Amino acid sequence: MATPDETDLKILAVLNMNPRSSYEDIAYAVSISKEEVNKRIREMIDKGVIVSYGVKLREDVLSLLPPKESLKEAEKKIVFKKSDLARLAQEVNRVFGSGSGIILNYAGFGIGQNIAGEASVEKKEEAFNVFRSAFEEKGLGKVSIELNNSSSGKISFAELPFPRDNPLHDTLEMFVRGIFQGFLNKVFKTNKVSLTKEQCIAKGDNTCMFSFKIEEEK
Repeated sequence: MATPDETDLKILAVLNMNPRSSYEDIAYAVSISKEEVNKRIREMIDKGVIVSYGVKLREDVLSLLPPKESLKEAEKKIVFKKSDLARLAQEVNRVFGSGSGIILNYAGFGIGQNIAGEASVEKKEEAFNVFRSAFEEKGLGKVSIELNNSSSGKISFAELPFPRDNPLHDTLEMFVRGIFQGFLNKVFKTNKVSLTKEQCIAKGDNTCMFSFKIEEEK
C-alpha cells in the first residue's frame, strides 16, 4: 500500500475529523486547489488508503430530509479522556516517529474546524467564548483567554487530559495547538494564525500558554 505524503496526510486529517467536508473546505484548510484535492482523494481511494468516507448532499436534497429530532440518536458527544489521548499519542508516534507531532497537529486542526462548524458564531468577537465552551465541553481542559484586541492576546490551557507519566507531551502539545489554530482558521477565514509558546506541560508547567496573533487574508 502506498504511503501518503504530507499533503495527503493533511487531507486525511480533515476528512477524519469531518467526513462531510467539501472539497472547497479541504482545499482551504490544506492550501491547495479543489482540483488537486479531488485528484488526491481519488488516488487514495484507488490505492486503498481511503476505504470509505461520509457523504455530502446537495442543498435541495438536504431540504427534503426529516428533522433530526425524528431520528434515533446516532452520534454521541465526543469527550476525551487521559487514556484516549495517551493511546493516540503512542500509536501515532509508533507509526510516524519524529513526524508524530505534525500528524497530531493536523488532527487537532480538523477538530478545531469541526468545533467552529458546529458552533454558531454570528460575530467574531464571540468566537473566543464559543471556543472556550466547546473545548471544556469535550473534556479537553479549562481555557482562559486574555485579549489585547479582537485579533491578538494570550490563551491558557489548564487541566489538560495529558497523563503525567506520558513522555510524549511535545506531541500532545501540538494537538492542542492544532485545535485552536483550526478553530480560528474556520471562523476568521485565514491561514495566518501565529502561536508562540510561553509555557507548557512539555516544559514542566501545569498549563500551556500561548501568545496568538490573527492576520485576516486580504
